[in-house]
Amino acid sequence: MSALRYLLCAALLGAALPLRAQDDDRLWYASPARVWEEALPVGNGRLGAMVFGDTASERIQFNENTLYSGEPERSVQGIRLTDRLGEVEALLRAGRNAQADSVAVRSWIGRLNEAYQPCGDVRIDFRMKGPVSDYTHALSLREGVVTTSYVQQGVRIVREIFASHPHGVVVVHLRAERPVLDFDVRMASPHPVRVCAADGALTMAGRAPEHVQRRTVEAIAAAGTQRLHLEYFDAEGRVLRREQVLYGDRLAGGGMAFRAMLTPLSIDGEWSLTDSCIRVRACREATFVLGAATSYNGPGRSPSREGLDPARLLARQARLLEGQTCETLRAAHTADFRAFYDRCTLTLPSAGSDRPTDERLRNVPESGDPGLAALLFRMGRYLMISGSRDGQPLNLQGLWNERVIPPWNSGYTLNINLEMNYWPAEVTNLSACHAPLFRFLGEIADSGRAVARDMYGLPGWTIHHNVSLWREGYPSDGCVYWFFWNMAGPWLCNHIWEHYLYTGDRAFLREHYPLMAGAARFCSGWLTDDGQGRLVTRVGTSPENHFLMPDGSEASLCAGPTMDQTLVRHLFTRTIAAADTLGIADPLLDTLRRQLPRLRGYRIGSRGQLLEWDCEYREAEPQHRHVSHLFGLYPGADITPEQPEVFAAARRSLTERGDRTTGWSMAWKTALWARLLDGDRAWATLQNLLRPADPVEPGPAEGGVYRNLLNALPFQIDGNFGATAAIAEMLLQSHRGFVELLPALPAAWTDGEVRGLRARGGFEIGIVWRGGALTEATVTSDSDRACRLRYRGREQRLDLRAGETRRVVF
Repeated sequence: MSALRYLLCAALLGAALPLRAQDDDRLWYASPARVWEEALPVGNGRLGAMVFGDTASERIQFNENTLYSGEPERSVQGIRLTDRLGEVEALLRAGRNAQADSVAVRSWIGRLNEAYQPCGDVRIDFRMKGPVSDYTHALSLREGVVTTSYVQQGVRIVREIFASHPHGVVVVHLRAERPVLDFDVRMASPHPVRVCAADGALTMAGRAPEHVQRRTVEAIAAAGTQRLHLEYFDAEGRVLRREQVLYGDRLAGGGMAFRAMLTPLSIDGEWSLTDSCIRVRACREATFVLGAATSYNGPGRSPSREGLDPARLLARQARLLEGQTCETLRAAHTADFRAFYDRCTLTLPSAGSDRPTDERLRNVPESGDPGLAALLFRMGRYLMISGSRDGQPLNLQGLWNERVIPPWNSGYTLNINLEMNYWPAEVTNLSACHAPLFRFLGEIADSGRAVARDMYGLPGWTIHHNVSLWREGYPSDGCVYWFFWNMAGPWLCNHIWEHYLYTGDRAFLREHYPLMAGAARFCSGWLTDDGQGRLVTRVGTSPENHFLMPDGSEASLCAGPTMDQTLVRHLFTRTIAAADTLGIADPLLDTLRRQLPRLRGYRIGSRGQLLEWDCEYREAEPQHRHVSHLFGLYPGADITPEQPEVFAAARRSLTERGDRTTGWSMAWKTALWARLLDGDRAWATLQNLLRPADPVEPGPAEGGVYRNLLNALPFQIDGNFGATAAIAEMLLQSHRGFVELLPALPAAWTDGEVRGLRARGGFEIGIVWRGGALTEATVTSDSDRACRLRYRGREQRLDLRAGETRRVVF
């Protein structure tokens, strides 16, 4: 549809803002990034880079997604839950929950996982001086390319940087209208490294720390958990833990080896290579490729003693580049990237993508600018394609991190954050990007079987809330309300069933059924009778939240918190459904069928709210960021309008929690409001997320996004992915046995188009609306099957053939 037709349509329908399509595939700025949090990300699923865009000295900070501190997990000795479980259960029955917490802290605590590490930096220092004009720093979401363009001394200079998945490298291309480029290129790292020239390239080699400890010894001592942090000693037996970053030369020579190589692919000018830099003079055009590799050889093998050789990995990668030019690399990258990106797109009324993105963000309170929501949606899909292709799944910072001691170790937090990263994978047509999570799930289940056996004395597998590359299974350190949470398995297994619902892939379901069954075996053994004939988890927490006892003391533990019960119910239901789908005869299923109807269900409190714990306690933080008791509303599927009392109680709980909180929590709440079919409240909550956050001078408010739209304060990427999934949920829902169109459309989103959304059952959906009303929809089916399509209470049934597309008008 032409831009003129859009404008005419908007005018006729009274829309305040025009629809914009092409320009909203770009983030752009009139100034370089001041700090890392403002840089623009590129990634190929393994290598990630942040591009700053400075005209005097470009910085490209890069990561390789297997570079972590530490070595494979040494089992934490002495954590045997069974030794004190009876005592804790007795305290809970006696209403002495705070005392139960104290026993758990003394007896069941572990240590924090290792940290994701930065690899290094490429620096390009330019000799050209003088004022700069007509400056633009931009990220093309559709091309996967960061471009910096400006005029200096009357010459247009352009830099393009992209991360190629087909060739496994980051490509840096510089060009000028005349041969005026004079610059030096260097590599550096926050780790001790050796940089040298070899085989016509600049090579950097080093080792990651053998241990990184986020909390200081003083902080650990203050929390009363120092006993678990004394296992590293020097030759004289002195504790080395007072240092937060320890390299192998202080210990046993361990730590992961890494290597990076910057290779000139073509230089149209004079250049020379020294041991410290590549020097280029009088150049018109130059292309460099950056590769990196580590000695990581799996979660159970020491990278220092049994690791791969990074030099050999880079040599193999270099062979892929033989005969390549910048043009061929760019063409392969663009074709690969667009094959994912173009599957789904969203267009909404825009306040003007002809203005810099940071300016639009600052004007959101005045303009509303639904187009920024569309840009945030597209940015989330861009980050998924860039960050989750091969190997490791997205961690707390996705693929991008510059700190040796990053926030929350930049690991995998399993009590929502990792799962949220993958909420948009299926619905926004990026199912293949889900694959790293399923590989991860198989690896943590291996660790989790030992944890279930040795810590709990139970069959199956379980895992706790903090994990790294090394797939640690035991609890972390800290407070009981976050370290003691053993329901990660059921939540992650939910992704297996969802992938099957969207794709219909029976071979995938058969391959992953044992993981579901293993998690169900553990949960089945972890249930107990609550004294009234109902089954509850023996001891649990509502992640990261706590409550007040009648005497005012704080507590976290109880039997059968609502989230535990919901996750177990989802797991049992879906494990049974998977077995029935596959025709599997498993003795476990009879047990699950007996236990399922006995699980204690949702309960409603005195204010009409959904209870979060085993009974109605006074809340220590009434507006806590986690809303774990609402899992069944989203991303779960058993709180729906078909259960009106529970549905209303969920709404009351969400209202009481409030909408202003951390970024990822606002993204979750946006999705929850969408499931409550309240589009205006969902949009209001999303606008709270779309507040500008300044990384240089942060204000007192939580949440928001940096100017590059990354979830802010500090950077945590799950807010981006959660927001993308929430926007999709506002436009399409398919969890109730039918496909509902525009279930939570805000009044402000007057006109719009979305295409390529996926619905459960194997359908691809396109939707067009004008003046707040559906004008048409298209449905394409993966297989021969019927689709129930619903809009504003009206329903149509479509009998579709595989590959058939049907246009629908209500």
